[in-house]
Amino acid sequence: MSEAIAAMPRKYFPLRKRTGTAAFHTSRKAVDFGHEDIEKMTALDAVKFMAEAVWGSFKEMPCVHCGTIDTHYWWAKEMRWKCKCCGKRFSVTSGTVLADRKLPLKKILRIAFSWGNGASGVPALQLRRDWNVSYPTVFCLLQKLREGLMRGFSTGILSGTVEMDGMDVNGRRYKEKRNKPQGGGRKGPASIPAHLLKPAADHVGPPLPPKWGKSARQHPDRRQMLSARQRGVSKGMGASATKVGIAITESGRSVTALAERSISAESYMMTDEDPSYLSFSQHFSSHETINHSVCFSRDDGVSNNQAESFNARVRRGIEGIYLNVSNKYLKDYASEMAWREDTRKLSTGNKFKHLLQEALWVGTSWWWRGYSHGKHREEELLLEGNQPAKARGRPKGWKPKPPK
Repeated sequence: MSEAIAAMPRKYFPLRKRTGTAAFHTSRKAVDFGHEDIEKMTALDAVKFMAEAVWGSFKEMPCVHCGTIDTHYWWAKEMRWKCKCCGKRFSVTSGTVLADRKLPLKKILRIAFSWGNGASGVPALQLRRDWNVSYPTVFCLLQKLREGLMRGFSTGILSGTVEMDGMDVNGRRYKEKRNKPQGGGRKGPASIPAHLLKPAADHVGPPLPPKWGKSARQHPDRRQMLSARQRGVSKGMGASATKVGIAITESGRSVTALAERSISAESYMMTDEDPSYLSFSQHFSSHETINHSVCFSRDDGVSNNQAESFNARVRRGIEGIYLNVSNKYLKDYASEMAWREDTRKLSTGNKFKHLLQEALWVGTSWWWRGYSHGKHREEELLLEGNQPAKARGRPKGWKPKPPK
């Protein structure tokens, strides 16, 4: 450790507070439901489990056609109910994102439980191998669950102490970070021979700010994920709620758009010193900033470490598990990560029921019903306003190169 770092006060190296999350995950309370419980289910048990998770009862539920709440007639042969009011029939998945399903309900429960148990996500290719289904089938199922979480779970208003931060998720400006080593640990920064360094651009006039021309230099496919996290009431127990948004740049317009739709005006905001957050003092009760070049948290409790922690989870999921997330569906994946973060202290059974309840209460799917028949979402959901999504895959008229 260098002398400069060793001479810094101890307050800049605070010990990490124990939140009890690790102790919870190793306790018996964390696991109260598993694959064995699903394997023991019959077809009727699967219907009862989903009905109790979504409606809270197997006997009394709302009709998906007319909305009448009653003890409707049960047709055991068809595994459906007949409404006492309008006379129409409906199943446990009618009127949900899983409407018109082809997979058996028990297999859907298996795949959804495996997917929901992942700490930072589970790829569709792995679920395809685990449960012997086609890739389009499992991918479409997961996207329906993400849509349900995005429309059902990622709603509402944050209040109290709220932290906010942004990070690059796609199209990161790697070229601008070259020839700028971030350090080699305790051995100091890596040394690059002078003849290998990129020549500095000639500049006439006063020095420019560090981020001058940043927008013009960025990659056209670069996207920012902005996250807002509400601190829990209990000190040292982490955040309790998360809201996310996807933006082209971390500008004042984009951060204000997320803040106005997701955060109460009476909240106490905490961010870094990015100039895009300058207007927050006019929109909220207070706005405190943290200078990360000096410390990660102040003695008075000002920090945005909860937002930074969530960014790390998203980074692990996108770069280490899903690997190739398109800009078109970034909001879907970010909403999934927000759900995983906010339900991290629920047991396996409660977390699975929470997933089914949040995903199946939003109605039929807007974007994935009829996906196999060519009905696709054409836009990417951005804070600056939705825009047509860029097509992926081989361009029109592509031909393979002849062998050498």
